[in-house]
Amino acid sequence: MKSVLTSRRFALFAPFTALGVLALIAFAAWHFIVDRISTELAAQGIRWQSMERAGFPARISLYLEAPRWQGVGEQAGMAWQNERLSLTVMPFKGGHAIMDFRGAHELTGPKGQLRLAHQGNLMSAVIDADGLNRASFDAKAPQIKARWNGLDMSARAANLELHMRRAASERASQRIDAALISKQLSVTVENNRLALARVDISASLPAAFMDRPLAAGDVIMLERAIAQRNGLSLVAKGRLKLRRTGYVDGTLDLDIVNINAFADALVEFGVIARRDKQKLLLLGGLGAALGGDTTDRLSLPLQFKNKRSYLGGVKLGRAPRWR
Repeated sequence: MKSVLTSRRFALFAPFTALGVLALIAFAAWHFIVDRISTELAAQGIRWQSMERAGFPARISLYLEAPRWQGVGEQAGMAWQNERLSLTVMPFKGGHAIMDFRGAHELTGPKGQLRLAHQGNLMSAVIDADGLNRASFDAKAPQIKARWNGLDMSARAANLELHMRRAASERASQRIDAALISKQLSVTVENNRLALARVDISASLPAAFMDRPLAAGDVIMLERAIAQRNGLSLVAKGRLKLRRTGYVDGTLDLDIVNINAFADALVEFGVIARRDKQKLLLLGGLGAALGGDTTDRLSLPLQFKNKRSYLGGVKLGRAPRWR
């Protein structure tokens, strides 16, 4: 045996033998990880009609035909399905995963049905030792049709981006940071249409939002919200609390550019009566004079309390509902 190990022929082929052994080990490890991912997907309630595997050795790619999900526990009654999903995992690059959805999303739940079509939809996630670190959802030309809470709703946009990450502070275990960005957004609810050139929202949400829908008692810290429409620009920040009554409580610091367009928008959507427009414009003129702002710019508190909305000293109407 010793003579075989020391022979020149063995020395010549030893590196190739070692590479072959390493390749077998890597292949076995790759299949082990694939099986673990498949098992974890199934444990989360995800099913599929068929699955293809590819990507050895640097990555893991799974192609799922007709994937679907059925919620359990707090998410019971919720269901999702799609035509085809490709999942690519790079286990050697910090647990980075990318999902490419090829078909429309079909979502059903206790409150109704929703369909999200698109011209390209990617989702990415990074998982570390503490769980989900960050996730992104990007849809090109999304189109939404829904019957939800007894209302017919639809929406379309040039793009839609949703980003979430674990808060990088001492509150990290309790909060997550979220951002929503969209351009050329048009929303219609029961034949009432709202068109916005740009929406950009950054907020801090309870960490439990990653596992369940928002619930009564949850607090949303609005870091920044920007909405632009027909020469009107709104910038808001503040704190909102979801009440058991279904309404929102809280106060937002609101910066308004183009007060006249803002008043017209409130009248258009029935938030204030036309007779109250001059009162709001007068308030805007006084506020600008006292605050040193220009006559078309105003900063006022937008308050929601006792199911009502107030802008400065003007009663607007009902507070927004969150459910």
